[in-house]
Amino acid sequence: MSPNLRKELEAIRKEAERKGWRVFRHKKYWKLYCPCPKQCKKNMALTPSDPNYVTNLLGQLTRGTCWKEREGQ
Repeated sequence: MSPNLRKELEAIRKEAERKGWRVFRHKKYWKLYCPCPKQCKKNMALTPSDPNYVTNLLGQLTRGTCWKEREGQ
């Protein structure tokens, strides 16, 4: 895994914590739980093999969870 990818994933994890998401580390992934009543959740791989993983992850968070709704808070 490239150092830049590691930094990007760390930035997403820190952003989730800043937005109030609960973040738990498992053996091969991070588990993100949203604080909203919808109980959105997302797994984030520690060592993704897809070079577009960060872009896809951010898209999934934006479309499938309340990631965008909590942005202004």
